[in-house]
Amino acid sequence: MKKNIYILLLILLFNTYCFSQTTRFNNIYNNYYAANLANVYEYNNGYICLGGGRELINPSGNLRIILYHTDYLGNIIWEKSFGDETYYYYHGTRNSLIENTDGGYSLSGSLNNETNNICLLMKFDQNFDTLWTKLYFDNPDYTVFYNHIQTTDGGFALVGCTTESDADGDVLLVKTDSDGNMLWYKKYGTSGRDMGFCIVETPDNGFLIGGSCGLGNTDGYLVKTDSEGNQQWTRHYGNSLYPDGTIYTIGVTPQNEYILPIGYITTPISEPFYNRKYRFIKLDSDFNEVWNKEYGVEAEYTGIGTITVANDGDIWATVTDDNITSLFHLTPNGDSISKHYYSAEGSTGVKSLLSIKQTPDNGFIMAGVAYEPQVMWLVKTDSCGCVEEDCECGGNEVESILVNNEIEVYPNPASDLLFLQLHENAGDAEINIYDATGRLVKSEKLVNNQTAINIRTLTAGSYVLKVQFRDNFKTVGFIKN
Repeated sequence: MKKNIYILLLILLFNTYCFSQTTRFNNIYNNYYAANLANVYEYNNGYICLGGGRELINPSGNLRIILYHTDYLGNIIWEKSFGDETYYYYHGTRNSLIENTDGGYSLSGSLNNETNNICLLMKFDQNFDTLWTKLYFDNPDYTVFYNHIQTTDGGFALVGCTTESDADGDVLLVKTDSDGNMLWYKKYGTSGRDMGFCIVETPDNGFLIGGSCGLGNTDGYLVKTDSEGNQQWTRHYGNSLYPDGTIYTIGVTPQNEYILPIGYITTPISEPFYNRKYRFIKLDSDFNEVWNKEYGVEAEYTGIGTITVANDGDIWATVTDDNITSLFHLTPNGDSISKHYYSAEGSTGVKSLLSIKQTPDNGFIMAGVAYEPQVMWLVKTDSCGCVEEDCECGGNEVESILVNNEIEVYPNPASDLLFLQLHENAGDAEINIYDATGRLVKSEKLVNNQTAINIRTLTAGSYVLKVQFRDNFKTVGFIKN
């Protein structure tokens, strides 16, 4: 009897030790062709990840919706897929899978083929067995659901785009009951192409929709409605002369404040090239602007994957600067704290982490996609955003409201030599190169404002080059082939 009790205590102590430790991993999955992940949740001693792709045995076949259940180390426990050879199945955009109040889940998306477009809402039980599937708007018009929420009355509100009465497209809002039966739908928009990508329910039981509008060259778009979908006001953000970003996600604080990430804000360099930085806007509970800030290096390609408001009120966002992906940490007042960089093994193209959740150990689980080759990507960090045990919790500093980066590296990607040039007097500047985990891998002095840096010893992947001046610094990303 004593022996059995001793064994039981050992098991309990082992489990307590294991689950009290922070897990970290950086995994890719290539079980499907041209696949991605855009949703992740903690689930049943691991994670649920949802995305889309084609079966390896039929790489030219139709796109399917893919579902993975992994353990806490990212190892696949089981997988499911949904689709057929009649339609392409799309899972909506980032965070289109949501947990419901009954412990089950629901997914918004769409189906299409050469003649028809259909909107989709799927309801799953706690085991991810399908309870029901509802289809809407089966017609030749381009009509799609990108995202949805469960509303306080137990029903669903779904957003997307439709060309039903506007060939350019309008924002679409659909309201259903708890069984997915449509109650009503509304459309909003400008004279250009307008799309709704995310939605939150407001305390007055109305809706706040984020997306893009066709004003200028596409601006970030915000639509506020009442509980019946009647438009109360709209706002747009951007420079009407140049292409700007989109609102793909809205963060909500415990005080019912709203965090709006704008994918990028554009300024021209010389046609057809632009400099882009990402912007965050905070609105109070009455939708008044609290702060509006730009961040990051000026880059030809900049984007925001997704954001989350952590338990302590801090803001965490996945961002991309010229194909280099990072986790950006901000205070509730919009002051930058740190930035940690990640790479996906073997992929040298654009990388995006499209879904993020805080885990019980105060770390983060993130899901996304990496290209060249295209693979599904899953990253688990500790509470600092680190995937390495010896990673510094502070990460790398981030400049906010940079006016002009005035730094060039070429060629990019580079194999042997990377040339760097600044357009101002650098003095005794120092060059530091960090790998995707934020670890310093190379340092040297900058000579006469231009230098050739030997990067032959660096392994293939994404890096950030930081030029440290006496009073400030500048950064730029590059890729080593």
